[in-house]
Amino acid sequence: MTAFQLPLFPLGLVLFPGVSVPLHLFEPRYRQLLADVREADGRFGIVCGIPGVAERDLPEGRVGCVAEITQVNILPDGRADIVVVGRECFAFEQMVEDDAPYHVAVVAPLEDEHDVAPMMLIVSADDVATRFTRVVNAVRTINDDARPMPTLPDDPAQLAYVIAAMIDLDLAEQQALLSERSPAIRLTRVDAVLRRVLPDLEIQSAMRQARAD
Repeated sequence: MTAFQLPLFPLGLVLFPGVSVPLHLFEPRYRQLLADVREADGRFGIVCGIPGVAERDLPEGRVGCVAEITQVNILPDGRADIVVVGRECFAFEQMVEDDAPYHVAVVAPLEDEHDVAPMMLIVSADDVATRFTRVVNAVRTINDDARPMPTLPDDPAQLAYVIAAMIDLDLAEQQALLSERSPAIRLTRVDAVLRRVLPDLEIQSAMRQARAD
C-alpha cells in the first residue's frame, strides 16, 4: 500500500487499534492540529516517543496508530478534552517540512500477516478471551466490584490489542505488541501475561469469597 502524509502527535503512550483513549490538548501546536484535522477527516497519527530521542529524530520504522477523533470538548481557555479511537497501524518513515506548527510525517500503512489458519486463530482467541474473563471475575471479586464485564471484539486480530489496553504491560511491551504483525503471536504474548497472574488472583478471589460467606 502507498505511503501517505499524516499529522503526527508523539506521546508517552501506545494507542492500539480498536481502543479508545482520552487526551487533553493544551499546547498551542496541538490545539491547531485539532482544528485542522476536524476540518479534514478527523484523523492524525499517534506514535509513542522514545526517552532521550527528539521527536524529529524518531527512527524509521517506528510503529504508530492512526487516531480518529470521536469526541471533542473545547474548554473556555482554548484547551480541549478529546477522545480518539485507534484505527490502522502505520510505520513512521520521515518527518516532512510543513508550515503547520505540529509535526507532519510520511507513514506507510501496515497489514497483518496471516500465518495461521483462520480456525486456529479463532480457537486461540476464544481461549484467551476465556482466560481474560477469569482474570476480570477474580479482580472484581477481590475488589467487590460490580461493574459489567468489559466488551471484547469478535475479531480475533483485534482481541490482543483490546485486552492489552486493560492489563499491566509497560510501554516497551505495549510497543512490541503494536509492532507485531502476527495476530497469533499477539494473542500468545497477551495470554502469557494472563497465565502468569491468574493463579494468584483466583486464590485471592477464593479467599475473599470465603471471608464473605
